[in-house]
Amino acid sequence: MVVSLNYVFKRVFYSTLIVLGIIIVTYYLIILSPGDPAVRWAGNPRGPGADKAIEIARRELNLDKPFYIQVVLFIMNIFTGNIGYSISTKSPVLPTIWSHMSSTLELLIVAYLIGIPVGVFMGVYSSLNRGSFRGDSIDVFGFILANTPSFWIGIGVFILLAEFLGVSSYGRINARLAASLGFHPITGFYLIDTLLEGEPILFLDVLKRLIPPALVVSVYPIGVGIRVVRALMAEALNEDYVRQAVALGLKRNTIVWGYAFRGTIPALTQVFGLAFAYSLVDAMIVEYIFGREGLGNLLVNSIVSNDFKLAVSILIVVGVFYIIVNTLADIIQSIIDPRIRL
Repeated sequence: MVVSLNYVFKRVFYSTLIVLGIIIVTYYLIILSPGDPAVRWAGNPRGPGADKAIEIARRELNLDKPFYIQVVLFIMNIFTGNIGYSISTKSPVLPTIWSHMSSTLELLIVAYLIGIPVGVFMGVYSSLNRGSFRGDSIDVFGFILANTPSFWIGIGVFILLAEFLGVSSYGRINARLAASLGFHPITGFYLIDTLLEGEPILFLDVLKRLIPPALVVSVYPIGVGIRVVRALMAEALNEDYVRQAVALGLKRNTIVWGYAFRGTIPALTQVFGLAFAYSLVDAMIVEYIFGREGLGNLLVNSIVSNDFKLAVSILIVVGVFYIIVNTLADIIQSIIDPRIRL
């Protein structure tokens, strides 16, 4: 059995503890931030009845109770799926998060569809040319990409496109064009939805606005791919089974991709799985710079408006996403490499 029940129980137990920690710490920080969520929930009342309205709002939000009771009630609501309504928008929290999460996931998936192949091929090339100027230069380039803050690159790309090239990449879609064509999202992934509705012009508009931020987010997986693939391939090329393949006179491409690179796939699965989960935060920052309606914009707005329900829920989603992706990467790695048992 690839995945043992013991592993599943341990993973669920530790994941639950992590989620509880995220809830408590985030809730505490949001509650202590400037401003009163009850005032926002009451609609910023003024006049003689303002104090009464705010007092009622505090009771509705459980803010009149001791802190530990607030946290316990909030945790119970989360685990029963009854988070309630956003304080700032008065809309249900979970549908609001999903409508923005789909934008972030779309950006992240496209970024990794670009980043993984580029990082892998450049890493393999660098490993095959170790000691040469080209090979070592690519390795240094990968180090720079993996350690450069994404928001720096995002701001630079946005300014370059807007000021010097006159290309508008702000937003997720041309709202006016979408309204004129009667566009209605189906899955929440606009690239898919525009194709499903047969709107090629709108598809190109979405793609035009998606590629620049996706290229920015892909910088990290490209850098990680170059560094990790180079190191793993350097080790794999010295293995006995690869030397045996060379002695048998097999073709170079067969030895490189069929033997050496194949041996690195289990480790790469784990590395890229962790990188994918980590890049969710990168995607949230980059999409905020490019004005996309994703989790980044939603989180900033929720913090500014003291919407603690929405802010905490978003951070919980980010934490759970990281846990799920990490677990799936472990399982896939164990399936690819039978020597690994979870």
